[in-house]
Amino acid sequence: MSKIYVYPKKGDDFHIKLGDSQVSLGRSADNDIPLPDPFCSSNHAIIVPKGERYFIKDNNSKNGVFLNGKKIEKDLELKKGDEILLGSTRIVYDLKIDTKVEVTDEPSSSANINTIMHLKDVLRKPDISTTIRADAKSLDIEAIKTEHKEASVISEVTKALILHKPLDELVEHIMDLICERIPMDRGILMLRDETPAQLDPKVVRINNKQLMNQKIQVSQSIINTAVDRHSSILISDVQSDTRFKAQDSILKLNIQSAMCVPLWNNKEIIGIIYSDRIATPEQFSNNDLRLLTLLSNVAAVKIENAVLFQQALEQEKSKKELSLAEDIQRGLLPQTNPEVEGFEIVGINIPCLQIGGDYYDFLEIDEERMGIVIADVSGKGVGASLLMASLRAALQTEVHTGYNLDEMAARLNNLIHRSTAPNLFISFFYCELNTKTGDLRYLNSGHNPPLILDKKKKITHLESCGLCLGMFPAQDYVSSVIKLNPGDTALLYTDGLTESRNKENQELTDEGLGKLLKKHQKLPAEKLMQTIFEELDAFTDGAEPMDDMTLVIIKRIG
Repeated sequence: MSKIYVYPKKGDDFHIKLGDSQVSLGRSADNDIPLPDPFCSSNHAIIVPKGERYFIKDNNSKNGVFLNGKKIEKDLELKKGDEILLGSTRIVYDLKIDTKVEVTDEPSSSANINTIMHLKDVLRKPDISTTIRADAKSLDIEAIKTEHKEASVISEVTKALILHKPLDELVEHIMDLICERIPMDRGILMLRDETPAQLDPKVVRINNKQLMNQKIQVSQSIINTAVDRHSSILISDVQSDTRFKAQDSILKLNIQSAMCVPLWNNKEIIGIIYSDRIATPEQFSNNDLRLLTLLSNVAAVKIENAVLFQQALEQEKSKKELSLAEDIQRGLLPQTNPEVEGFEIVGINIPCLQIGGDYYDFLEIDEERMGIVIADVSGKGVGASLLMASLRAALQTEVHTGYNLDEMAARLNNLIHRSTAPNLFISFFYCELNTKTGDLRYLNSGHNPPLILDKKKKITHLESCGLCLGMFPAQDYVSSVIKLNPGDTALLYTDGLTESRNKENQELTDEGLGKLLKKHQKLPAEKLMQTIFEELDAFTDGAEPMDDMTLVIIKRIG
């Protein structure tokens, strides 16, 4: 039977056996596993059983669920040794971690720290002119030997880190190299995690077998001093340091010496390396602190490069996936404009990102009726495009020869409300055009009112008859009818057009779009659409669109 091992930031770790029922985790006491973690949501996550497998699910948490350091976007299957991060609580699936690192929050003073070396002082290049002027008799032979040893070690480590490794392998390799050159009983490499901001132990080295399975406590004040002051910290005699008098656990472990060094990549601190000696009688020296600082700087730069390389790979992968999604979405929109006797009907969609949430379509109902839809999903990007695809699929099912427009809108509203998050909804305009009579039965669910321009240049707005789809359940919608006479033009659009701005931050507005329609009323539909976008480009001075733009023109010709 599978288990999960829970390692809170504070308190004792524990484990739970997983069975056939799902397990909820979060800060609230009504969870199967309550987590007293301020970074957790009340109902943060769920572990869902599916046969003999288990999946981790984000239960709409505020800070997200992280699996092996990556935020999950969907339910993911758990593998042995997978590490889940909920807030600051670590959970390992089917594998017990023998050594736990705990950052203690007990207050302490830095007055008795033996040595503080500022990073800039350690990493500063020597002043050559001063060295040249120095009197030969004043040369410190031991200092020269130390600097030569440091240079040799740095060169060795730099060569050993030339080949690229994935981040997980790299940090393990770094700690191996450091432990080989600076003897220590225990060492920890911690990296900054921005969600939430904290230092997360990535590598733990226990070089003294007698210390295996014992909890490692690292003082938060030591970490804060190292990070806030951009300095390396050395405590050569922990037993005499009054900062630790109240920490019985550290006294019991008989820590003789400890170092805490920031991982500085020449731009920012991305983590720390902590090391201590317990059984080793010899204490760390200032030279050890200096060498660890130099090695940590090399390591931090290499870690940063590995992170950037991984990000580049992920961006390239995302770029390919978005390109594929763009092709798929393009395939869901009309590929050609319909040919209808007595009418000119054209449409176009211009997403502001590769994929978007605007939608339009032409649906053949029977020989005399055509359904025309335009919609705008709240938001942009992948989420909006998926909801757009769902709406399209539902419409394909709903629209048939005997359908009722009002009832269809009510069902679509309930479907969208039931299957999406509360902050997602769709502004929706649907009309049924009778190609013989010109009658236009329409229903507007919170969408921008389409414009009808007649031969006398009078504009009629097809106003909304109800709320956007998905906002609230069980809504009633009532359709209306208007007639398109020969010479009339209907303009259906999304707010990406009317909210386009010029250099003075002024919007085009519905009124501005109406003026363009009046100005170019006599143009054929295809040319009219092209001209509107040319005018819009001139208005915005070629600025990139801030929102998706969709336009459908229906022109009845005499």
